Amino acid sequence: MARPKVALLSRDVIARKAIDIVESGRDLQIVTLARELGVSPSSLYHHVDGRDGIIHAMRESLSTEYAPPSVAGLPWQEQVRVLINTLWRLYSDHPRTLQLLLTVIIEEPETLELYGDIAAALRLGGVPDDELLVTIETLDAFAFGSALDALSPESIFARNKLHPSLDALIDKHPTGKARNEQLFTHGVDLILTSVELRAERARIPGDH
Repeated sequence: MARPKVALLSRDVIARKAIDIVESGRDLQIVTLARELGVSPSSLYHHVDGRDGIIHAMRESLSTEYAPPSVAGLPWQEQVRVLINTLWRLYSDHPRTLQLLLTVIIEEPETLELYGDIAAALRLGGVPDDELLVTIETLDAFAFGSALDALSPESIFARNKLHPSLDALIDKHPTGKARNEQLFTHGVDLILTSVELRAERARIPGDH
């Protein structure tokens, strides 16, 4: 039997091609996506529900690819670091796709499971239930903000002789990917330090 001239369609095949298109700097258009897959636009609708459905499929595929390692047995702070680092790597490797992911609700089981694991780790750290979601949202917002920073120039500050002390800092500062990684790691440390202090304060009777 002769092989088909085009790859068999699936949600993952559609999602991967969509990610390629978006990360190349082009708009996500159903007609363009279908043409590059070698199929008719109507064929896509057997697997995804319109443009939003494609974006959901993109998150689904990336969530599978960037599944976090087991955090069982780690201190709660390390659990959070590992899990939020997983999200940051996904985002920073696909910063243009990230901008689309922000436009649809999160409903993919693997992604929700990851957020559930972050909630469980934060609860271990003593974060009150009424602060869990906002803490997760803060961590997530920092992760995707840091990922978008990856689109910045190699060095984001211009040297200026009017500020020699700043120039000296710029000269010693990492650039490119190393700068972005340092930014993310430092920021997560700052956030978790604050989370830990707030959790300790919440355990003190009357100190709210």
